[in-house]
Amino acid sequence: MINGIDYLRKMYPNRDEKDYQPSGLDLRLGKVFVLDSDENYSYGLYGGNKRIPNHVEKKEDYLKMLDLPNDKEEVYTGWFLDPNKPYICQVQEQIKIGENNAQFYLPRSTLLRAGINVYTALGDLGYNGHLSFLVINHGTKPFFIEKGERFAQLVDFSVRGGSESYDGDYQEEHNG
Repeated sequence: MINGIDYLRKMYPNRDEKDYQPSGLDLRLGKVFVLDSDENYSYGLYGGNKRIPNHVEKKEDYLKMLDLPNDKEEVYTGWFLDPNKPYICQVQEQIKIGENNAQFYLPRSTLLRAGINVYTALGDLGYNGHLSFLVINHGTKPFFIEKGERFAQLVDFSVRGGSESYDGDYQEEHNG
């Protein structure tokens, strides 16, 4: 069963009211990383190991726009996502999933309409940390996304039956 807005307000208090959706919670963009790979190294899943490229934080870009009605220049801080290049995008918020819950993550529809896809994985019971998603611009021109913009949505649901909490490599300590 999907946990709705009342549950999400209780689990994730002190959020911007715009983040609460009837069946989900919007997630905001906090950091963007590029994949830094060494061509002399084999990446993959083998021998019981995870070997992935380093994630190097992308420096913030600035977008200057002229507000035509009043000729005032607006400056936005965020990132340009180049076409056909993978980025790892991390949410601003630390997410703590309940012990009897799991989560799906979906891209916001505006991104899909612009040719941007957000690739996600299942959030397991008891996970705690800053979620990271693979984002690819399938368009032909760079796409700017402002820091703190809503870019994905979590859908929380109850899990029935005996389950164990997440105890994987990406677990963080809870910060509040």
